[in-house]
Amino acid sequence: MDITGRAVEVLWWREDGTWTVGSGFLAADRRVLTAAHNVCDGGVVAGEISVRLLNHAEVPAEVLYADAGHDLALLGTAEIPGLAGLTPIRFARVDRSLAHAIEECWAIGFPRWRETEQLGRTVPLRDTSHIGGVIPTGSHLRSELLELRSTSTPEQVKGRGESAWEGMSGAVVFGRDVLGDPVAVGVVIEHRLSEGSSTLTLSPLTRLADVAGDVGPWWHSDPQTWAVLPGRAVPRAVSRHQDLRRPLADFTGRERLIAEAGERVTRRLADTVPVLVLYGMAGIGKTELAIQLAHRLGPVFPHARIMVELGRSEAWEVSADAAMIRILRGFGMDVGDLPPDREGRKKTLQEFLRDGPSLLVLDNVTNEKQILPLLPQSPGSAAILTSRSALSIDGASRLAVDQLPAATGLRMFEQIVGAGRVARESDTARTILSMLDGLPLAIRMAGEKVSSPALEKRPLSSYVALLADERTRISQLAGKDRGVRNSFAVSYNGLPEDTRRLFRLLGLLPGVGFGAELVARAAGLDVADAERLLGELVDLQLLQSAGRDGDRYRLHDLLRLYARENAEQTDSPADRHAVLRRSVEWHADRLHGWMSLPGAHERPPDEAIAWFAEEDANVHAAVRAAYDAGDWDLVLRVAGSLYGLLFHRSHWEGMEEVKDMAVTAARQAEDERAELGSLVHLAEARRILGRGADTPRLYDRALEIARALGDDGVAGWVLTHYGDLQLDLGRPEDALGRYAEAGDIYRRQGDESALIWLSAHVADAYVQAGRPADAVRVLEEALGMSRRRHDDRAGVVWCEWHLALAYDQAGRHHDAEEIMTGPLAFHREVGDRAGLATMLTILGDIHVHSGSPAEAREALTEALDLVRAIGIPRREEEIQAALDRIPS
Repeated sequence: MDITGRAVEVLWWREDGTWTVGSGFLAADRRVLTAAHNVCDGGVVAGEISVRLLNHAEVPAEVLYADAGHDLALLGTAEIPGLAGLTPIRFARVDRSLAHAIEECWAIGFPRWRETEQLGRTVPLRDTSHIGGVIPTGSHLRSELLELRSTSTPEQVKGRGESAWEGMSGAVVFGRDVLGDPVAVGVVIEHRLSEGSSTLTLSPLTRLADVAGDVGPWWHSDPQTWAVLPGRAVPRAVSRHQDLRRPLADFTGRERLIAEAGERVTRRLADTVPVLVLYGMAGIGKTELAIQLAHRLGPVFPHARIMVELGRSEAWEVSADAAMIRILRGFGMDVGDLPPDREGRKKTLQEFLRDGPSLLVLDNVTNEKQILPLLPQSPGSAAILTSRSALSIDGASRLAVDQLPAATGLRMFEQIVGAGRVARESDTARTILSMLDGLPLAIRMAGEKVSSPALEKRPLSSYVALLADERTRISQLAGKDRGVRNSFAVSYNGLPEDTRRLFRLLGLLPGVGFGAELVARAAGLDVADAERLLGELVDLQLLQSAGRDGDRYRLHDLLRLYARENAEQTDSPADRHAVLRRSVEWHADRLHGWMSLPGAHERPPDEAIAWFAEEDANVHAAVRAAYDAGDWDLVLRVAGSLYGLLFHRSHWEGMEEVKDMAVTAARQAEDERAELGSLVHLAEARRILGRGADTPRLYDRALEIARALGDDGVAGWVLTHYGDLQLDLGRPEDALGRYAEAGDIYRRQGDESALIWLSAHVADAYVQAGRPADAVRVLEEALGMSRRRHDDRAGVVWCEWHLALAYDQAGRHHDAEEIMTGPLAFHREVGDRAGLATMLTILGDIHVHSGSPAEAREALTEALDLVRAIGIPRREEEIQAALDRIPS
């Protein structure tokens, strides 16, 4: 979207029925910058706010941040049709130490003198006004404000005694950075009539630097990384000596990075020699970024812009001396005129660089010694280096080049393949992009492949089929003389053997992320050696550091396939299987250490809950890998420890997947007891997922095993769950029959704990059968039994909260509310947040039924906060739905 089209009106309807109109600017997707006084009074927000677009459409908005003291506000809007994914504007700070005005500044707003009444509109429309002007750096130093001295003359507002610029407050003022790109400097906050018609006061945007959390940072949060104004004035001229590769027309998605890189290369250019290192993994687009930047910096370096490629394969690396000769040739020297010795050539190079502002682009730098003799020594010139490592060069600035976001990668793919073709098969195009994981080289290779004569007339889905096979995906991302594999090989082949082995091993690990302890176990190393080798891979951009503390690692998807490919070519099947087995054993041992503790399956340890919240996907991948390898003992070890954690997270899809594999593994291992437990857990997951019709055969088989083993207690457990299935199928009488069989077993065994546990299930059947009084009777008897038992507070609590449900169904809401005090207090005392959330949800429902919506909302809100904090998405959705149903 054109930057001028992002100006908006900010409409504020106060609670007293009055309204005001101010200006604002769409600074990012669904984010509007404006002045605080446009949306609040003294920092207090009261009333309704919306923004009006240039097409007259109005969109609801809310205040995300307001600073009345600095008069700055940030609004969040509802989704704006047709404007999703707006690129955030860049911010600039003003260097107040320079006594130069910032030229070519402007703002677009909605002044009152542009207002016209329109039939049917409560709030009149205003047209835009484009103000041009300059920002003097020496004004308002004590107040730390800025001013825009306008070169525009407003139409006077007759008879009002008001500023002609009323309504411009909230407009964002822009200047231009060293590349000529627009950057936001401040927000108009007032116009004092005493200062004449040409001066508007601005609040600088540096005051937003500390805004974070849900509001941002969607800009560079540190003002030190922003563009600096006033920029250096430069002539608009082509460099005298130019030797650059052509920039690609389909270059996409690096505008903010180019802007920051340009700022770093030109900052303090008059008195220093900036050196910028662009580093990142193979294929990430460092070279093209440097080329684009060098072309845009032509006005800054009018003397010379020269690029030298220093290495593009493991067998091809340019020496410093050879590179120096290439640079001198770029300055126009003939071979015969070159000084014969290295020192003479070095001296000549520096003389050329001193002749005028020059930029050297040194591509694919592999080591520091290679380029130190080439760097400019005189202020006014600069160097851009690209490398797969961050390089250690004194005084150098470094910028990491990362993967492209999904939306940006799709735009790049569109430019190569054609927007029409992608639009016709948008879902398929996104599937292709998902398999390329934001790697620009892979996106380019894929785009060129589907545009080739062999595939240009075929649907994109035909290429998806080629990429879907992970064993051949990398081969599909290659051209005649380049490709993803060749690019990766440069980094891989340069590794020491022990680092190379570890890299191959990482491709065999199940899951998407890992820590040093897991890697050490899988590789047969101590943790210190594993951390050292992992650090080397991170430094060389073959591995990504992840996690809050940088103590976890991730392989890019294509690097993972490349690592596995090399492992299959280099390491024996036995060695590869040993790596896999040791990695799964690490997960199994970790889980067993927690879940073998007494009561862990009913209430997992907090440490296990926190660990599993991060490792969930990896644990599932480990079970699947062991299953695919036929390591049945490992499948059963991991699956056996997972029940309590999966139950705690209400992760029923995961429960079904794991326990289905465990049933097969138990049968293959001829372990009937393991099969029995897995059958019941699998049936439980399928019941909750609404697939009860598939589960009777599972319970029948479980009962068959339990009776064959002569284990009546387990048979009672299976019968109870089988009764629960009958309830799910709407058959309460059949359920009561199963529960009666289980009760007979528990009474013969004298197992009061089991009878207390069973009572809640029996009560559920009575409620479903329309017999709430019988449900109350059964639970009151069980509660009396549990209270007579010593040290059975958990049993008492179990009966109390189920009795509350029965009371609620019987219409005894006050009794239900009263008896819930015990379960709530118990779960608070033991610190069981998931259990407390369940109790609060039950209480909330009881309050709804008793006609107490305020109390219901309070209980459910606390429950929602708890499940959000411990990460249970399914429960979060259920509680939010319950909150939404409460009448206002």
